[in-house]
Amino acid sequence: MPTNDALDRLYDSPDFLIRRAHQVASAAFAEACADLDLTPSQYATLFALRHRAPISQNELGRVIALDRATMSLVVRLLRERDLVCATDDPSDKRRSLLALTRPGRLLLARAEKASWRASEELLAMLSPEQAATLMELLGLLTRVHRPGPSPAPQ
Repeated sequence: MPTNDALDRLYDSPDFLIRRAHQVASAAFAEACADLDLTPSQYATLFALRHRAPISQNELGRVIALDRATMSLVVRLLRERDLVCATDDPSDKRRSLLALTRPGRLLLARAEKASWRASEELLAMLSPEQAATLMELLGLLTRVHRPGPSPAPQ
C-alpha cells in the first residue's frame, strides 16, 4: 500500500491538480446549466458561432480548441436540437458553413448567465488578488495552445 508521501507527490503534481480543477469547473458548469442540457464544449461552440459565424466546422474546432471527432459530435448534437444550422459555402460547394439558429441564440443567452454565475462561484473562494493571479497563470499556461498568434516572449 502506498505511503501518504507517495500520494502527496501525486496530489501535488501539476497534471493531477489541473485535471482535478477541470473536474471541479466542469461540475460547476454542469450544475449551473443542468436545465439547459448543455456541455461546456457545446456552450463554447454556441458562443464562438455568435462571434465568428458563418464558419466551417474545421475552423470552428481550431477556434475553440476541439479535435475533429469531438467537434463533429458537438455540431451533430447541436444541429439535432436545431441550435445550429449549416449552409453550403458559396465559394466551395464541398464545404458547409455553420451558424446559430434563433433557438441557439436564445439558449446561449440563458447559458451565458448560468456560466457566468458558475465562474463567479468558482472564484468566490479566492480573494480578488488570488482570483486575478489564478486567471493570469491559467492564461499563461494555455496561451501556447490557444488559437491565434503565439505569445510574445517574456
